[in-house]
Amino acid sequence: MDMWKPYKDAVNTILPHAKVVIDKFHVVRMANQALDNVRKSLKAQMSQKRKTYPYA
Repeated sequence: MDMWKPYKDAVNTILPHAKVVIDKFHVVRMANQALDNVRKSLKAQMSQKRKTYPYA
């Protein structure tokens, strides 16, 4: 299932003993978003010279 809290709450209300399984797509998407946020944050902290010539 999607990791949206209302979905989980609804399942827990209707089927309190059900095992909730989160699909791989949503886990990978969240990991990619987190990695992208870190990359953007690090790039924003870099000097202009470092952005232009990253391996110099």
